[in-house]
Amino acid sequence: MAGDVLLIPNFGAEEGAGWGEPAYRPVGETAKGSQPPREIVQRVATRLWQSLFASGSRCLGESEPSADAFWPRGLGVRNPHAIFSWLDVRDCAVAWLNTPAARQFARESECRLFGADPEVVREVHDKAFAHRVAVEERMFPACLTPCIGVLESDDLRDSDAAIRGIEAKLAQWPGWTAGRFTLKPRFGTSGRGRVAGNAGRVAEASGGFARLAESGGAMLEPWLKRTCDLSAQLWIGSDRKIVLLGTTELLVKGSGLYRGHRGFIDSKGRVTSGNRYDEALREAAVAVAQAAAAAGYHGPCGVDAFAFEWEPGRIELRPIVEFNARFTLGIIAIGLLRRALAEIRRKLSLDPGGLRAFLFQLDAPSGGWPEPADAQGALMIPLSAEDPGAAACIEPGLLLAHSREALDAELAMRRASTATASDRLH
Repeated sequence: MAGDVLLIPNFGAEEGAGWGEPAYRPVGETAKGSQPPREIVQRVATRLWQSLFASGSRCLGESEPSADAFWPRGLGVRNPHAIFSWLDVRDCAVAWLNTPAARQFARESECRLFGADPEVVREVHDKAFAHRVAVEERMFPACLTPCIGVLESDDLRDSDAAIRGIEAKLAQWPGWTAGRFTLKPRFGTSGRGRVAGNAGRVAEASGGFARLAESGGAMLEPWLKRTCDLSAQLWIGSDRKIVLLGTTELLVKGSGLYRGHRGFIDSKGRVTSGNRYDEALREAAVAVAQAAAAAGYHGPCGVDAFAFEWEPGRIELRPIVEFNARFTLGIIAIGLLRRALAEIRRKLSLDPGGLRAFLFQLDAPSGGWPEPADAQGALMIPLSAEDPGAAACIEPGLLLAHSREALDAELAMRRASTATASDRLH
């Protein structure tokens, strides 16, 4: 069994200055007043990420491995082993994202940094890298060909010149886009840091361009009507061997803010999205992973994709949107499902050849989670822990059922019962 693993939970580190520090703070070292919601969510995500590792792991800032109180309560007795064989490591530091700051933390702790060098990570984590691979592999929708632009930092430093250049590009876009666009940071996450515009005009002041320039440039893309978001999770070995961990439906808000994952799991712990685009997603994910491996990347990673309606009734898949050269919340979801696999098999009679639908979220859905004893035909697995540094208002969980329809019915019943209770109070 592996041990002595130092975790560096630097969530959001791709966003540049101010994001290089780990999200985790030891208990008793929080800022004055209540913790900001973002920090609370990051702390919960950190503990769920940590549950994938062997019991000898500890977070940066902790002198000893975490107590069992941090183990998700719905998973029963703590399993001391790493859930994935590639996480069975020893005497190293593992960062959420390998950055120069993470490498420095590892050196100061006298550990080697697990995974690829930060310079390689930055090269392949760039959204422009994913776009280039999509074009080269002929996995880019033809309707978007005239619409995607890669902007360097120097293209954005002079805001007036940037506006003129962007509006000139927008004037050449096809009419179906209506000139609606977004400028996405090439090194960003969860939809943060975007600059938007409409009718072919840039609405944002120069401050947005300055942030994009500082962060490493932007991608110019049309604002699309998405019909579904998908993701694939992978592991790339130092020998360039690629392991597809699973595919999921990615749940995000319109702004791009993460909500959760859903999909299906079989009796062997294999996870799929259940979406009609799943095969195309797998093929694209392997293609971009191969390109990343050829560039020298090894470690955990994810590929984001989405389908969109570009004209009424005409839906296309964009199978390669981003390559996340780091751990992902999808990897956490798959790992937690595998942690719970024995109970899923037993409680939901999951036998070979069968599938069970799941929903994973860092916080409760609308209507809340059902109590484990109250779930009707479903299995509720609470993922919160008795962590004095985490707020009770954050309730991560896994909900499973025999089918997608049964899962949706359980959620709808919870929403309806909550609404009825609210009506009675009024």
